[in-house]
Amino acid sequence: MSKKLVLKSIVIMLAACGVLLSHHNGFTENEKGKAVMNPAVPAKEIKIPDVVATVNGTNISGAEFSKTLQSFKKRLTTMGQQFPEERAKDINKSLIEDMISRELLMQNSKKKGIKISDDELKKEIDTIKSRFPSEDHFNQMIKSQNMTMDDIKTDVRKGITIKKLIKNDIENKVSIDEKTVDDYYKNNSAQFLEQESVKASHILVKADKNATKEAKEAAKKKIDGLLKKVKGREDFAKLAKENSDDPGSGQNGGDLGFFGKGMMVPPFEKAAFSLNKGEVSDVVETEFGYHIIKMVDKKPGRTIPLNEIHDKLKDYLKSMEVNKKLSEYITNLRKTAVVKVVEF
Repeated sequence: MSKKLVLKSIVIMLAACGVLLSHHNGFTENEKGKAVMNPAVPAKEIKIPDVVATVNGTNISGAEFSKTLQSFKKRLTTMGQQFPEERAKDINKSLIEDMISRELLMQNSKKKGIKISDDELKKEIDTIKSRFPSEDHFNQMIKSQNMTMDDIKTDVRKGITIKKLIKNDIENKVSIDEKTVDDYYKNNSAQFLEQESVKASHILVKADKNATKEAKEAAKKKIDGLLKKVKGREDFAKLAKENSDDPGSGQNGGDLGFFGKGMMVPPFEKAAFSLNKGEVSDVVETEFGYHIIKMVDKKPGRTIPLNEIHDKLKDYLKSMEVNKKLSEYITNLRKTAVVKVVEF
C-alpha cells in the first residue's frame, strides 16, 4: 500500500478513536529531506473568552481550547511547518468543533455507563510511554505541552472511553467483504504503485549556505580526507559514526534506509540514484554541506500485489467506513443536543 494510503488510514483511525488531538513522538530528522515552509504571517492578538462553547450545559473552557491550540501549533513545528496565521479563525473553529464532538461522545459514553478501570488507564499510558526512547523523553513531551501527568491521564482516559464507545456502537457493526477489497484494489491501481527506491548511507560534513568562506574550506578539506579513507576501503559505517554531522543517520553508521525520488534534495537524489549497488560517490554538495554517499541496495518500481497488502487494505477500508459512520453518529447526537459556540 502506498505511504499516502497508510497515512490517511492512521489519521482516520485517530479520528475514530476520538483522539484527534492526541500526543505522539514528534522527533524529525529534517536534514534527510526537504521542509517546505509557508511565509510567516505576523500573529494577531486574539482574546480567548473564558468559555468557548457549551454542550448540554457543560462548558468547554478557553483554557482547554488554548491548550489544544498550543498543542496543535507545536505538532506543526515538529513537522517543519508554521501555523498559518491567515487561516487562524478557520482553524480555531475546527478545533472547537472537534472538542464539541469529543464532549458529545463523552456525554453519550456516560449515558451508556462506559467506565475505564485504573488498570486499563495504566496499560494505555504504558503503551504511549513505550513509543518514546525513554521515560525522560516522555516527561519532556509533557513539559513541552505545558501539561502535567494528571492532564495526560485525563486526556487518555477520555480517549479510551470514546474508543470503547465507538467500538461498541460502530466498529463491531462494520464488516468489509472480499469483493469490496478486490474492487478497491482494481479501481485504485495508482495507489499501489511503488516507485523505484534506493537504500543508501551517507557521511555529512555541515557547511550551510550562510557559512563563511573559511568554514566551507575547512568542511571541504574534511570531507575530501574522509573520501580518501573511504576509497582506501576503511569501514564506511565506522567513519560515518565518528564523523558525520547528521545526528539522525550518523549514529546508525550513516544508514538512511530506503527512499524514493522527491524525498531528498535534488543534488543528493541525483547522485544516489546514479550509483550502482556497493558504489561510493564523489563529494556531493547540497544546501546542508558536503556528502559522501554509498549505495547499499536498490528496488525497482512495481505494483504491489494484493496478497502483500490485503490485510492492511481491508483495515483501511474498514476505518473509512467507521469514520463515515462516526460522522453520522456525531451528527445525530448533535441534533438532540444544545450546543452554543462563542464567537471570537
